[in-house]
Amino acid sequence: MPRTASGLRTDTTSRLSQLQQQRPEWQAWIRLLAIAEQASHDDGSSSILNEPDLTTGSSDSRDDTPLLHGRSLQADLSGIHRLVGRLAAAAASGPVEGGTSLYGYQPSPAETLALVSAAAVQDQDRLETLATRHGLNAGALATVAHLAAYPLLQSCGRQLESGISPSWQHGYCPVCAAWPILAERRGLDRSRRLRCGRCSTQWEVPWLHCIYCGERNHERLGTLEADEQGEVLKVETCATCKGYLKSIATLQGFPAFELLLQDLETVEFDLVALDRGFSRPRNPGFVLDLQIIDRASRRTL
Repeated sequence: MPRTASGLRTDTTSRLSQLQQQRPEWQAWIRLLAIAEQASHDDGSSSILNEPDLTTGSSDSRDDTPLLHGRSLQADLSGIHRLVGRLAAAAASGPVEGGTSLYGYQPSPAETLALVSAAAVQDQDRLETLATRHGLNAGALATVAHLAAYPLLQSCGRQLESGISPSWQHGYCPVCAAWPILAERRGLDRSRRLRCGRCSTQWEVPWLHCIYCGERNHERLGTLEADEQGEVLKVETCATCKGYLKSIATLQGFPAFELLLQDLETVEFDLVALDRGFSRPRNPGFVLDLQIIDRASRRTL
């Protein structure tokens, strides 16, 4: 399953500058996203799956199993440790809710590994426990953890894309088990492609189908839309599970980092959906069994 075309809005510097000018109140978030994006291109985040792992695949062959399940990732812990420090410092210095609690936060290498491992498998309870242990704001620490895991998951998406089944139609990501960040109504035929905000994977699913609970009754499925953007941006809703998903019309798929910027630019639609009583699942669609191992020391969690 091919990744998106790389020629669409890939000038990251100009995009970030544009956003900062348009929405100066987002500068703290933009700074955090920029740090994670830069790290995703560092050599330390690449080739984290060994060739034998790529050949043998996951230890679980069920058709609902994401490709990262049962795997071990070889990571540069020293690089991740530095990244967590940069992200924490940036969050502490800007108007990120709870960010000031991260001032001076310097986790040990073992704590860094625990933090990023919890983010990679979307273990929110574990992240809250780590925050409580250090007297930190749980939301701010989770933000740092998920952005620190972003480069690793991007590398996994690139390495595992060829193994994605063309018949995959589950609502969660076939690589990392995350719920999609948004749906693309792609091309002239408006195929419905789900996009993962963590590893940038894309997969096609049918219309009139709730990705969270499987509801197919069209009377239970609806949309929220703005008059001026109804043909471009909509919010898909389900009356059965009260879930929602933003849906954007585009001729081509969005590049990896653009997905995060599109999500940020359309945050008002999230607020409208939440105000109407819709929400996104707190827990992942599949519980991953995943190990992250320090490439240098072979330390694991």
